[in-house]
Amino acid sequence: MKKLLAILLLIMISFSSNAQRLSNFYIEVIRESRVKNIDSLITNISKDSISIETELLLAELFFLKGLNDKSQAFHDQFFSKNKMIVKHSEPEVYARWLKNYGLILWNQGKNQQAIEYFQQSLNTYKGIKGIGKVNIADLLNNMGLVYVDDDPEKAINYYHQALIIYEENITENIDKIIQISVNISLAESRLGNSIKALKVLNSALSDWSEIHEKGLPTEAFINLNIGNIYLADQQFVLAGDYLNEAKEIYISNYGSRNSELANVYSALASLGLQNQDYENAIFNIQKGLEANSFSFSSKNYKLNPEKNDAIRMNVQLSLLTQKANILESYYYGFSLNNDHLIIALNTIELANQLIENLRVSTQNKKDQIQLSNDAAGVYELGQRITLQLHEVSLFGNEYLKKAFQFSEQSKSSLLRLSVIESEAKSFSGIPDAMIQKEADLTADMAYLSTQISLETNISELDQLKGKYFNLNQEYESFISELEVNYPRYFQLKHKNKKNSVEQIQSSMPENTAIIEYSNLNSTDQTIQYILTSNSITFNRVYNNDELLKYLRAYRNTLNYNLKSSFCKISHILYDHLFPSKLDKNLNKLIVIPDGELSTIPFEALISKKSKSDDYYAQEYLINKYELEYSYTAALYMNKISDSYSDNALLISPVEFGGQIANLPGTEAESQYFTQWCDQKSIPVNSLLRNNATKENFKSADLNDYRYIHLATHGTVDLETPDLSGVYFKPTELKSEQNILYVGEIYGLDINAELVVLSACETGLGQINRGEGVMGLGQAFAYSGASNLILSLWKVADKSTSLLMQNFYQEDLKQSKPSFSKSLQLAKINMINSDYSAPYYWAPFVLWKK
Repeated sequence: MKKLLAILLLIMISFSSNAQRLSNFYIEVIRESRVKNIDSLITNISKDSISIETELLLAELFFLKGLNDKSQAFHDQFFSKNKMIVKHSEPEVYARWLKNYGLILWNQGKNQQAIEYFQQSLNTYKGIKGIGKVNIADLLNNMGLVYVDDDPEKAINYYHQALIIYEENITENIDKIIQISVNISLAESRLGNSIKALKVLNSALSDWSEIHEKGLPTEAFINLNIGNIYLADQQFVLAGDYLNEAKEIYISNYGSRNSELANVYSALASLGLQNQDYENAIFNIQKGLEANSFSFSSKNYKLNPEKNDAIRMNVQLSLLTQKANILESYYYGFSLNNDHLIIALNTIELANQLIENLRVSTQNKKDQIQLSNDAAGVYELGQRITLQLHEVSLFGNEYLKKAFQFSEQSKSSLLRLSVIESEAKSFSGIPDAMIQKEADLTADMAYLSTQISLETNISELDQLKGKYFNLNQEYESFISELEVNYPRYFQLKHKNKKNSVEQIQSSMPENTAIIEYSNLNSTDQTIQYILTSNSITFNRVYNNDELLKYLRAYRNTLNYNLKSSFCKISHILYDHLFPSKLDKNLNKLIVIPDGELSTIPFEALISKKSKSDDYYAQEYLINKYELEYSYTAALYMNKISDSYSDNALLISPVEFGGQIANLPGTEAESQYFTQWCDQKSIPVNSLLRNNATKENFKSADLNDYRYIHLATHGTVDLETPDLSGVYFKPTELKSEQNILYVGEIYGLDINAELVVLSACETGLGQINRGEGVMGLGQAFAYSGASNLILSLWKVADKSTSLLMQNFYQEDLKQSKPSFSKSLQLAKINMINSDYSAPYYWAPFVLWKK
């Protein structure tokens, strides 16, 4: 989380770069945005006559305030209105628009698209005679930021290109030199090149010292980063020297309360922990909590700040997580005192409250996904602590239940919150103006928090802290007003009321079990929780590397139809994933997977060895159980009533043109779907062949279809999930516009009880910690699909058609509709046919939101 601050600083520098042709007014406003109220700047600019330049300036100010969506809308409007003028007559305005838009896309997690905009901006700047090179360096800087997580070497190359330009005028660009040197060092450290990292930081420190007096905050910032590198290299004496020097400089400049000082105390706490000096580690982490708080002050490690008493919430979250880690290490390394675990648990629960607050104020998708990743670490720690307390406790399952709740919170955060948000707005009757006011207040608080972290002037810093305090008071009053005037909205969105284990169990049939998995990567194990209507138990699956080895082998034997090794590997994996026997009375399993477990069908796991290697003779899990998958147990058992129309939508292009294979088997599949709907007296809107276009699909009233069946091709982009999609019939005029991408699906308004994605690999995607598989399935669930049938590998056309025929036929036979029962029977029918290999029947799985 500390890394985010460094990145944020670089973005701010990028937006305040010197330009030679933008007006002095534009540049001055951008500089003022760092120290003045942005709302006032926006209001003042809006009063004057609007020019092309000021239109772009307003769009940029909305970005700097953190309103990514609003900024994007203004940038879109600006370009739509002024495209021809700026491209041909105002090249610098156009280059800046491209740069701004690249940053907006980066904030949305669309890295490849961001790079494309940055590259176009770079090319435009290079074509402008007499333009300052610093603009080019800033773009190279931003391109490095985009690449640093996935390709640190490429990021370093861009950083060095920018550094060369900055160093042409060290005096003027010293702040940028310092910041990019830190980013180079972070990237080099990630690659294990500590010597190179130290070299670039020491060079930056030398440049700084030649221009400035000793003892300024920038020197402390460099010393902190040098100290962290020595700490990572276990050179503890040198680490302590640099960290303590950074501490003294920050205190002399800022006093005892500043988030950067808190980061130094955090590093000193890590130093103490690595030296197994637990008391020193606890002392420093308490000092860090004090430094990042407005009023908290206590050396007593049993105490923590109030949840809103934080200068920067993300720093506070990091400190609280670190404190719980230290207390857990103290327990195992020295004390074996349960009180230390209980205090650690209290700290985790406070961190959990901060996570919920941060979710409300985090606007862009990239930061939301990063928060989910950070939160997953908190919830993993919470599970470790509560499971240990459960095992040393003599009575009850209260700690086990807490562990299960932490597991629940670690999954599909964006989807879970979208459901909460949707329900809160749909069922509470709250006016749109109140929802907008809440969004504005949280955005203002996030912006002020950032300004506090950037301010170096003590007087200005105190003013900003005062503004933040007053704004926080206003927000708390607003939430209290919601509780009184709109209690339903408050309960749904702000009560943070986690579904208790008892609430989930009360909704469960007696013959059903929830099997939930949670990866505890730091201890190399996976936890299996088994929840029935009257019990909760857990198992530890040790050695995650071995589990992953068999999981991937199992997937390969299915994907490539490798009969010779399938049976053995399937049974070994079953033994890993089900270390204890299930209750014999169960007939339905709801699987909540984690990580790569989301990419395999549990249906084809072999529970007992067979004397025969024939596919039809195996004791598959599907033979005994209906299986469904879900994102969390609480989402699965969500009892908000759904109201559906009685219409159905069928999409089947059959032929795609170009190099894309045709799917003749989908014509028969379409007939089965139509017949099924006829038997249910459900009208069908059939978009077949030339009518199965993306435009026709998107223009249909998708909210009006209870069942949607897409028989087509799918494409999966594991690196950029927003570029995964499903194919439609290409039109003559827009042959390239025949893919409906994930990014577009998120914006659809669907209200379907069942969406069938009968296409290749629609259940795959990028696996993100805290979110699970981000791809087509989650996108359709997010946009309103209650149940989804998805595929896990490239499927055969004829067998897919046969499976769908069986599914719809079996559904008609059910006295009580059950998609999971129909799919189970359809698969058993396939096992008893010429398509008995799991390759044919196992790829399609049922997910329920």
